[in-house]
Amino acid sequence: MKKLIGLTAIVLLLSISMSAQGKQRGGANSDSDLSIEQRVALQTKRMTLNLDLDANQQKEVEQMLLKSANENDQLRDEFRQKKQSGNLTADEKYAFENNRLEKQAAHKAEMKKILNKDQFVKWESTMMNRSKNKDAKGTKGNNSQRQFKNKG
Repeated sequence: MKKLIGLTAIVLLLSISMSAQGKQRGGANSDSDLSIEQRVALQTKRMTLNLDLDANQQKEVEQMLLKSANENDQLRDEFRQKKQSGNLTADEKYAFENNRLEKQAAHKAEMKKILNKDQFVKWESTMMNRSKNKDAKGTKGNNSQRQFKNKG
Protein backbone atom coordinates (compact mmCIF):
# COMPACT_ATOMS: atom_id res chain seq x y z
CA MET A 1 0.00 0.00 0.00
CA LYS A 2 2.82 2.39 0.89
CA LYS A 3 4.51 1.59 -2.40
CA LEU A 4 1.34 2.38 -4.30
CA ILE A 5 0.97 5.77 -2.60
CA GLY A 6 4.65 6.56 -3.16
CA LEU A 7 4.42 5.56 -6.82
CA THR A 8 1.28 7.66 -7.29
CA ALA A 9 3.01 10.67 -5.75
CA ILE A 10 6.02 10.27 -8.05
CA VAL A 11 3.83 9.97 -11.14
CA LEU A 12 1.84 13.03 -10.07
CA LEU A 13 5.00 15.10 -9.51
CA LEU A 14 6.46 14.05 -12.86
CA SER A 15 3.30 14.95 -14.74
CA ILE A 16 3.13 18.37 -13.07
CA SER A 17 6.78 19.13 -13.84
CA MET A 18 6.39 18.02 -17.47
CA SER A 19 3.32 20.23 -17.80
CA ALA A 20 5.20 23.23 -16.42
CA GLN A 21 8.12 22.63 -18.78
CA GLY A 22 5.76 22.49 -21.75
CA LYS A 23 4.41 25.92 -20.87
CA GLN A 24 7.91 27.36 -20.51
CA ARG A 25 8.93 26.01 -23.89
CA GLY A 26 6.05 27.60 -25.72
CA GLY A 27 3.02 25.61 -24.59
CA ALA A 28 0.02 27.64 -23.48
CA ASN A 29 1.93 30.94 -23.56
CA SER A 30 3.24 30.51 -27.07
CA ASP A 31 2.43 32.98 -29.83
CA SER A 32 3.20 30.39 -32.51
CA ASP A 33 -0.43 29.43 -33.01
CA LEU A 34 -1.51 33.06 -33.49
CA SER A 35 -1.72 34.77 -36.86
CA ILE A 36 0.76 37.49 -37.77
CA GLU A 37 -1.92 40.13 -37.30
CA GLN A 38 -2.78 38.81 -33.83
CA ARG A 39 0.89 38.71 -32.76
CA VAL A 40 1.40 42.28 -34.03
CA ALA A 41 -1.73 43.52 -32.25
CA LEU A 42 -0.54 41.99 -28.96
CA GLN A 43 2.97 43.34 -29.42
CA THR A 44 1.56 46.81 -30.12
CA LYS A 45 -0.58 46.66 -26.98
CA ARG A 46 2.42 45.57 -24.89
CA MET A 47 4.43 48.48 -26.29
CA THR A 48 1.53 50.85 -25.64
CA LEU A 49 1.43 49.81 -22.00
CA ASN A 50 5.19 49.92 -21.61
CA LEU A 51 5.89 53.15 -23.50
CA ASP A 52 2.61 55.10 -23.11
CA LEU A 53 2.03 55.38 -26.86
CA ASP A 54 -0.68 57.74 -28.06
CA ALA A 55 -3.27 56.65 -30.66
CA ASN A 56 -1.24 57.96 -33.61
CA GLN A 57 1.92 56.24 -32.40
CA GLN A 58 0.00 53.00 -31.88
CA LYS A 59 -1.26 53.08 -35.45
CA GLU A 60 2.20 53.81 -36.88
CA VAL A 61 3.90 51.15 -34.74
CA GLU A 62 1.28 48.54 -35.65
CA GLN A 63 1.67 49.26 -39.39
CA MET A 64 5.45 49.09 -39.15
CA LEU A 65 5.40 45.88 -37.10
CA LEU A 66 2.94 44.23 -39.47
CA LYS A 67 5.07 45.06 -42.50
CA SER A 68 8.20 43.88 -40.70
CA ALA A 69 6.58 40.64 -39.48
CA ASN A 70 5.38 39.74 -42.98
CA GLU A 71 8.83 40.38 -44.46
CA ASN A 72 10.55 38.44 -41.68
CA ASP A 73 8.26 35.43 -42.09
CA GLN A 74 8.89 35.39 -45.82
CA LEU A 75 12.68 35.64 -45.39
CA ARG A 76 12.69 33.04 -42.60
CA ASP A 77 10.77 30.57 -44.80
CA GLU A 78 13.12 31.21 -47.70
CA PHE A 79 16.17 30.69 -45.47
CA ARG A 80 14.76 27.45 -44.00
CA GLN A 81 13.94 26.05 -47.44
CA LYS A 82 17.46 26.72 -48.71
CA LYS A 83 19.00 25.36 -45.52
CA GLN A 84 16.93 22.16 -45.63
CA SER A 85 17.70 21.57 -49.28
CA GLY A 86 21.41 21.81 -48.47
CA ASN A 87 21.99 24.47 -51.14
CA LEU A 88 22.96 27.24 -48.72
CA THR A 89 26.42 28.60 -49.48
CA ALA A 90 28.54 30.75 -47.20
CA ASP A 91 27.81 33.76 -49.42
CA GLU A 92 24.07 33.16 -49.09
CA LYS A 93 24.36 32.85 -45.31
CA TYR A 94 26.28 36.11 -45.28
CA ALA A 95 23.65 37.78 -47.49
CA PHE A 96 20.79 36.60 -45.26
CA GLU A 97 22.52 37.79 -42.08
CA ASN A 98 23.50 41.09 -43.70
CA ASN A 99 19.92 41.62 -44.86
CA ARG A 100 18.63 40.82 -41.36
CA LEU A 101 20.97 43.36 -39.78
CA GLU A 102 20.03 46.03 -42.34
CA LYS A 103 16.34 45.46 -41.59
CA GLN A 104 17.09 45.65 -37.87
CA ALA A 105 18.82 49.01 -38.36
CA ALA A 106 15.93 50.29 -40.48
CA HIS A 107 13.46 49.12 -37.80
CA LYS A 108 15.41 51.01 -35.15
CA ALA A 109 15.49 54.17 -37.30
CA GLU A 110 11.73 53.93 -37.90
CA MET A 111 11.08 53.51 -34.17
CA LYS A 112 13.21 56.58 -33.53
CA LYS A 113 10.95 58.58 -35.88
CA ILE A 114 7.74 57.33 -34.24
CA LEU A 115 8.70 57.55 -30.57
CA ASN A 116 9.71 60.60 -28.59
CA LYS A 117 13.16 60.70 -27.00
CA ASP A 118 12.17 59.23 -23.62
CA GLN A 119 10.09 56.49 -25.22
CA PHE A 120 12.91 55.59 -27.58
CA VAL A 121 15.44 55.34 -24.73
CA LYS A 122 13.05 53.07 -22.81
CA TRP A 123 12.33 50.96 -25.92
CA GLU A 124 16.05 50.60 -26.65
CA SER A 125 16.72 49.57 -23.06
CA THR A 126 13.94 46.98 -23.28
CA MET A 127 15.40 45.59 -26.50
CA MET A 128 18.86 45.31 -24.94
CA ASN A 129 17.40 43.46 -21.93
CA ARG A 130 15.60 41.05 -24.26
CA SER A 131 18.85 40.36 -26.06
CA LYS A 132 20.66 39.74 -22.78
CA ASN A 133 17.89 37.42 -21.59
CA LYS A 134 18.12 35.40 -24.82
CA ASP A 135 21.87 35.03 -24.32
CA ALA A 136 21.41 33.99 -20.69
CA LYS A 137 18.91 31.29 -21.69
CA GLY A 138 21.35 29.91 -24.22
CA THR A 139 19.42 30.88 -27.33
CA LYS A 140 20.90 32.78 -30.21
CA GLY A 141 21.23 36.46 -29.53
CA ASN A 142 23.32 39.40 -30.56
CA ASN A 143 26.27 38.75 -28.28
CA SER A 144 29.20 40.18 -30.19
CA GLN A 145 31.70 38.83 -27.64
CA ARG A 146 30.62 35.29 -28.42
CA GLN A 147 30.50 35.85 -32.18
CA PHE A 148 33.94 37.41 -32.48
CA LYS A 149 35.79 35.61 -29.73
CA ASN A 150 39.54 35.62 -30.22
CA LYS A 151 40.67 32.08 -30.93
CA GLY A 152 44.34 32.81 -30.21
